[in-house]
Amino acid sequence: MATWLNRQRIGLFTAVVYFLLAGFAMAMNRHGGLSAMSPATPFLLAMLIGRARRQWGPILIGAAIGSVAASSIFGFGAFLALPMAAARVGEVGVAAWLFNRLRVRRGFLGSLERVGRFVAAVGIAGPALGGTIAAATVAIAYDLPFDRQWRLWFVGHSLSMISLTPVISLVLSGAVRRWWRDAPHPLRLEGALLVGATTVVAVGVFGQDRVPLLFLPILPLMLTTFRLGLIGAGASSIVLALVGGYATLHEMGPANFLGGDMQSRMEFLQLYLACTVLTAFPVAADLSRRQALYRRLGESEARYRLLADHSTDIMMGIDAEGRIKYLSPSFEQITGRDPADFTGRQAFELVHPLDRTAVTAAHRDAIADPGGMQIVEYRAQMNDGAQRWFESHIRAVLDGDGMVSGTVSMIRDVSHRKSREAELSRAASTDPLTGLANRRAFDAALADRIAAPGPGTLAGCVAVFDIDHFKTVNDRFGHDAGDKVLQAFARMARGVMREGDVVARLGGEEFGILFPDTGIDHAHALCERLRTTLAATRLRQGPSIVELTVSAGIAAIDGSDSATAVLRAADRALYAAKAEGRDRLRRAA
Repeated sequence: MATWLNRQRIGLFTAVVYFLLAGFAMAMNRHGGLSAMSPATPFLLAMLIGRARRQWGPILIGAAIGSVAASSIFGFGAFLALPMAAARVGEVGVAAWLFNRLRVRRGFLGSLERVGRFVAAVGIAGPALGGTIAAATVAIAYDLPFDRQWRLWFVGHSLSMISLTPVISLVLSGAVRRWWRDAPHPLRLEGALLVGATTVVAVGVFGQDRVPLLFLPILPLMLTTFRLGLIGAGASSIVLALVGGYATLHEMGPANFLGGDMQSRMEFLQLYLACTVLTAFPVAADLSRRQALYRRLGESEARYRLLADHSTDIMMGIDAEGRIKYLSPSFEQITGRDPADFTGRQAFELVHPLDRTAVTAAHRDAIADPGGMQIVEYRAQMNDGAQRWFESHIRAVLDGDGMVSGTVSMIRDVSHRKSREAELSRAASTDPLTGLANRRAFDAALADRIAAPGPGTLAGCVAVFDIDHFKTVNDRFGHDAGDKVLQAFARMARGVMREGDVVARLGGEEFGILFPDTGIDHAHALCERLRTTLAATRLRQGPSIVELTVSAGIAAIDGSDSATAVLRAADRALYAAKAEGRDRLRRAA
């Protein structure tokens, strides 16, 4: 019931306003024939494009009723009221339908492409249809020339809809009310002064007809647009329309330079207003987007600074040429060097000469693949002369135009882990390709964990990973690419896992991870992070990009099962993950 009443109110509101606007235009038509002004059509169009399609019915019916009443009283009479209503309401309906079909519903003056679609829909297609119906009607009824009446209708309605629809839409959408409610008092005062200045200039320009000064109002209009955005563009356009319309109707203003009849002068004024709107509103829309972007950038930078200032890892920003733009305070805590001493210098100067090639390649790969992440390990010398290992996670940074402007890196000290890896290597328990522990070391570590606690006590978890479609990578890109894939997974696994976790290559493309003293939920979270990290990484193989995913099974160690039973349970969960589509984790039942 409430919805029905609301629709009736919308229809009644449309009928009353449409009748007043259409009646005014018809009453001002002194030359006979079709009217050159049509403020009712942009009002109806603004009503339609601002509401859902299900609400169009009451609006169109209300407009038709208002049109019939206006035509009967001020126009050609009741006899032609229905065909004229079909012309007026039909052209707006077609324009609104095309408006939606061309996908310019939101921000329809926000770009040149959208401006073109807007003009095609509401400035050409709709008025052409309405003009054909209206001109044919009056040509038959009053023997008026069809071509002249069609031109009068088309030009007047086209310019009216182009120039007034954005302004009326702004008012009907409540944007003006929201701006006034939310704007601080100084900005309101500034807005009043700017609109007042536009009014003074407009009165000065349209109040005389000695010098053609139509360019002058553009200056305060653009200033108001830059300061107030869409609200400023709309307010200034309304001022120009009111002042210019009043002056032209009273045979004042620059339009008198044209000579001719009132019809020609009003068409000129509408053309001037349409050009003004098509200039100011796109600028205002672009300014709004930029302001929103600047706000998001400011918030993002604040979060970034907060994380960087309190993180124990080093955050480093590098431009596209490899020069350091930013180093977080933790750089001094870890290396003993002042970050300011390295700003503007080449980043590879911090890296051991033997590792500079790998670091430079990772930087280039990150720039070449902005959507991926690169991980690289390298050595660096501390202020005291000691040498430590670091791991960088590198991503590209895009500017406002979507172009790569540099990279940002999260750098972690992995010296302890590297020492652990060295110990495993000395014990001849590493996989030669990936540098991870081999199957023998993994089995030994698993057996130790099972034997350590008593029965029924949680000893940790085991995860078995298998790289999806690994054979396809080998077949398509060669075994060298397959080796790089295995090495990449190993790097990521080392980067994601914690100190004390054992990461091993079990054979082929299968990897195992032992989580000592870790519950199944925590182990699952770590494995999920590894899975998503791999899925977000792109490996470059010549001109091609290799995309990777991984499946895994996870099983808990409770001390009562043998190592073989635990691995068998993890394998069964892995096979279930692959059977369900790959790129997922599954826990053992």
